[in-house]
Amino acid sequence: MSTSVKLKFIPSKVYGKKGVIFLQLIHNRKVKLLKTRYQLYPHEWNCQKESIRLENADPERISSLQSIKTGLEAELNQIDKLVHLLEIGGDYSIKELVDLYANNSFNGYLFTFIDHIIKSLKDENRRKTASIYSTVKMSFFRFRLGRDVLIEDIDNLLIMKYETYLKNTGLRKNSTSCYLRALRSIYNQAVKKRLTIQKNPFKGVYMGIDKTVKRAVNEDIIIQLKYMDLSKCKTLALARDIFMFSFYMRGMSFVDMANLRKSNIINGYIIYARSKTRQLLSIKIEVCMQEIITQYQMQTIDDYLLPIYTLQNSDHVSQLGTYNKRLKKISNMMGLEKPLSLYVTRHSWATIALRKGVPIEVISESMGHENETTTRIYLASLGQSVVDKANANVIKLV
Repeated sequence: MSTSVKLKFIPSKVYGKKGVIFLQLIHNRKVKLLKTRYQLYPHEWNCQKESIRLENADPERISSLQSIKTGLEAELNQIDKLVHLLEIGGDYSIKELVDLYANNSFNGYLFTFIDHIIKSLKDENRRKTASIYSTVKMSFFRFRLGRDVLIEDIDNLLIMKYETYLKNTGLRKNSTSCYLRALRSIYNQAVKKRLTIQKNPFKGVYMGIDKTVKRAVNEDIIIQLKYMDLSKCKTLALARDIFMFSFYMRGMSFVDMANLRKSNIINGYIIYARSKTRQLLSIKIEVCMQEIITQYQMQTIDDYLLPIYTLQNSDHVSQLGTYNKRLKKISNMMGLEKPLSLYVTRHSWATIALRKGVPIEVISESMGHENETTTRIYLASLGQSVVDKANANVIKLV
């Protein structure tokens, strides 16, 4: 059943005040009124024709009324497009139609839809993904020379041309793949919202992950870092300790450390779900970890375990940049050719573990191999005690 769309004017209960124009949607005998931003005086509305009276209008109001008329036509056109797309997808509810209209995510074009997704991600505090989508949008914007594209016009030829464009800009294979995966995710979300039908435009483009040079440091650098005298600079000392805590926690990501709460400590273990994969991990608290927790327990805000967030800044992305800049300063003090960062800890833990004979199953491809799924299977089957022992052996070195 198609959707009926009409304009309805509801006058103000206050005499002499403007009333509001609504969109009346009727679908499967269900009626929904959507408030628009347009307001009129009662004598400016023709109830029989359900339209604006332009004849005999106040000359000072002609321009405003014409603008309202144009705006309402655009609103009706947008609703018609949504109805058409939803009908192509099959059965739909009036709620689906209202949600699409209300979030203002659709005018048919890609960049408008990406902006909506980015806003939603930021509202959910998923700033890293929002940042990736913003970067992809700007890249595609440059590829299109500033011209937007209708979502329904995205096809395989366009995506193949974009892939070629990315290669010609000098991006590495993994970066090109990352851009295309993000754009595919955006497209699939548009399909899920029934803003277009699935045309598989990404068929044949490369979206895999090539092997990269592992960013790891040897245990002598880890030991040197641990025992550096940074007592004269508390911010650098904290950056060093956060680095060490990540290493002790098998290369725990910065966002996961930032979001650790005191409630994550249960019976001598830190139990948390990785933000990247939602995999639940349980890590035994060793003495070195407890020392850092205890040292900074009076500097944390709210219920956080570590003093990464502050009252002025609770954005993990900007805080990550700050900590990596501090680690770069420490690297210069140590005379390192390549600066330390909080990404180094993960590969360093894996590399040192391999050299010390830790079973390769424990370390996994996600920390030095290729297949993260296999990693999770191995970790689950080996049991907690084996993992605890492996971690204790690695951090004993420092």
